[in-house]
Amino acid sequence: MAATTVANNESEKQEVSALRLKAAELQRSPGLYAGGALAAAGAWLSGDALMVTTLGTGAVAASWTALGMLPGPWRWLPGQGEPWEWMCRSSRRGYRRSLRRMRRRLKAEPYGPLPGWYAHPDRPTLVRDATAEVRRRRCEALRAAWSRLLPDWERGWWRRYSPAEMALRAGPLVAIPASGYIELPWWGRLVLSAAATSWGVWVWDRPDPRPATAAAGRDVDWYTTRWAEWIAADRGPLPASHLTSIELDEDKLTAVIVSTTAKSALSVGQDEVSIAFEVPPKAVNVYRPDDMAANRAKLTVRLKPLTVRVGDDLPDVWQEYNPYEGSELYGVEATETGRKFTILLPRKGTPATAVQPRAIAQALDMPGEEAVSRLHLRALDARRVEVNEMVSNPLQDGVPLDLDALRMDANGYVVVGRDIYGQPARWRLMIPNAGKFGLSGAPGMSAVHSFDSGTTGAGKTSLEEALLIAQALNGFVSWVADGKGGVGYASWTDDLDWLVKSPLGFALMAQGASAVGKHRFAEQMRMQWRDADGDLETGRSFFVPGEPFAPMSVTFDEFNEMAKDGSRDKNAAAVLRGVSHLGRQTRAAGIGARAHVQLPNLDAIGSNADANAVRDMLQSGNIALFRTARADVDTMSLGSRTPEFRLEPIPETFPNGSGTGGLCYIADGGAQYTQSRVMYHHNAAKVFRTLPRTTLTDREAEAAGIAYLHRDEYRHMDAAEEEAFLTALLKSKSGKKSSGAVVVDVKPTAPVADETADVEDDDLDDIVPLPPRVRVWHAVDGGARRNKQIAEVTDLKPSNVANVTARLERLGKLTQIERDWHTAERLDA
Repeated sequence: MAATTVANNESEKQEVSALRLKAAELQRSPGLYAGGALAAAGAWLSGDALMVTTLGTGAVAASWTALGMLPGPWRWLPGQGEPWEWMCRSSRRGYRRSLRRMRRRLKAEPYGPLPGWYAHPDRPTLVRDATAEVRRRRCEALRAAWSRLLPDWERGWWRRYSPAEMALRAGPLVAIPASGYIELPWWGRLVLSAAATSWGVWVWDRPDPRPATAAAGRDVDWYTTRWAEWIAADRGPLPASHLTSIELDEDKLTAVIVSTTAKSALSVGQDEVSIAFEVPPKAVNVYRPDDMAANRAKLTVRLKPLTVRVGDDLPDVWQEYNPYEGSELYGVEATETGRKFTILLPRKGTPATAVQPRAIAQALDMPGEEAVSRLHLRALDARRVEVNEMVSNPLQDGVPLDLDALRMDANGYVVVGRDIYGQPARWRLMIPNAGKFGLSGAPGMSAVHSFDSGTTGAGKTSLEEALLIAQALNGFVSWVADGKGGVGYASWTDDLDWLVKSPLGFALMAQGASAVGKHRFAEQMRMQWRDADGDLETGRSFFVPGEPFAPMSVTFDEFNEMAKDGSRDKNAAAVLRGVSHLGRQTRAAGIGARAHVQLPNLDAIGSNADANAVRDMLQSGNIALFRTARADVDTMSLGSRTPEFRLEPIPETFPNGSGTGGLCYIADGGAQYTQSRVMYHHNAAKVFRTLPRTTLTDREAEAAGIAYLHRDEYRHMDAAEEEAFLTALLKSKSGKKSSGAVVVDVKPTAPVADETADVEDDDLDDIVPLPPRVRVWHAVDGGARRNKQIAEVTDLKPSNVANVTARLERLGKLTQIERDWHTAERLDA
């Protein structure tokens, strides 16, 4: 009992000392005397003196109010700070005094044990918990009421004060002297004097609110130390990095991450910062605006849990944890797949391209590991960005093939799928030429080049198959160079107009397409056309589908492997040179190129003039980005077509477990990409087979070259056999190349025995078959005109027939007219 008494005496002494210290602080406060002077002036002055005092204080109050409602450099004026925090601090001090008194009474119970509640063994703990809960609820209720009354109180020193705030600050300056005109009893004057002195102390000497960190002792130094230990260590996620521009308050920590090595500052993840600062991963936000260098990134760490649950009021949560200063969130509405809202950015400072899905997901505390991939951004204008949060991806069920949608419209577009917003995903095949028409009235159109990239199995072949069907529907000639050795389009072998599989085939196809374009240009120069006024003109500089040529598309699969810089294949330079010429010269001839690559880095094809022309060509039209990493997109060399918004990597599966094959980002004609899924059919070649097959005219076929004319003879060969066949074919026709042809490097081969040598022994004529040259000559003389027909008549291989006809042509025995063989003179002459 003696020990308890001594402890109580010490506690009382401490309380008395605290009260004396508080009284001494009040005595030194100028606000105490200012408030008392105002109360005395209202009580003792009268007449003109009271009127002058009232008018003077009114003028001061009006000036103070005007300054308070117009922000500027005068923010040193009294009344700064956030009032409720000061009031909470004062109430906490009062609560601590009450708690100490309650503890003393509970521990020093003078009565004996009593039945019921007073005899409960945990009574002190229960009483303290109940009291603390009541005070906590009361504090939250008062703070909520205060926030609703003065919603702008907590914005900072640069803001405009509301009229209600200035009434609390400057109102007593007028009301206290004016009370002299009211007759008050002595106790009324006493209450008024107490209120005046309290107001003066509150306004003048109220302490500035000190930021309280999430845990005791966690100041700026603590966070910088933890960063150095956990992040910037030698084996940490971002060695030798540091934080600058650190701002720490009660709710959050903001800083700028600076990387001093070649590693990007954005490489720091949420988990690493969460471990270092001992906060949940969702409380960490790491992002980099477009105007910030790669060695810097912004870091925001939320130190207190959200006061408003996500989904209850998104605009309030955005206002509290706004990652883009001055922006607003509005228009929240529910959709079939999730939620949709709009972000309005300030007129200056933050462009629409600076908005990133990760910053939005972390600011709104969206749950789930894949929260970022569920957000889809679409720029409405320069200041508004529409954000769609899709819990279930509407594209996961796939898009069936629709032949009607694949028919080209008047602007040259076909629909190849559906985008994430339910709109048609369009792909452009032709571009109309305004004011230029053919003699039939059809508008002039130019071809469009295309480019897409993605890993194996991402769906590039699905897009190509849909486009091949669209081209067949719209009367296109389809050529395909398969870089997978024919495996990628094995079921299309008999249906495509021309299919090659070898590097030499790539080069010859590019050369043939360029030669067809030259032939068309020569023909178009002699053609007539009509302008928008109906006048007849001569010499077309544009292409009219079907007058007389069909539009044409050449596809190069695995293009970067066939034409990459430093390739060991001897035909890589010829492939690049042919595609370069194709891209620069043939759009006006109705011939477009389409390239598929796996590694989306166009720098791999080199840096010479041909490579630069190919890069420009691939960026001029349609672009599709299939399953790929963001790091690859950043280094894709797309120039002005680089995505404006950050593209999240496409996963391998949807949330329901189905594959994401065919899911891609398609450019809308600019630098904004929309997630879309292309049409799919389980047997697209079967559908293609039911459509008309368009081919070149005879004169175009002659211009395309010998490799095109003999395409049926090596259609079913593999890549190695095709390479050997084309090599032999070029050697046999090496003396008849046109001067404008692209020279292809053909590796010399060992001489082979001449299978067409004559058998001079006439005695064996009855038992030995006739020589191949004799059989071939008689087959031509009997009416066989093509090598395939000759092979069927003579039972020879097509390659042997080609060799024999070439030799007989050199000997003058056969002649070729319009691709048909005819006898020139008798074989025995």
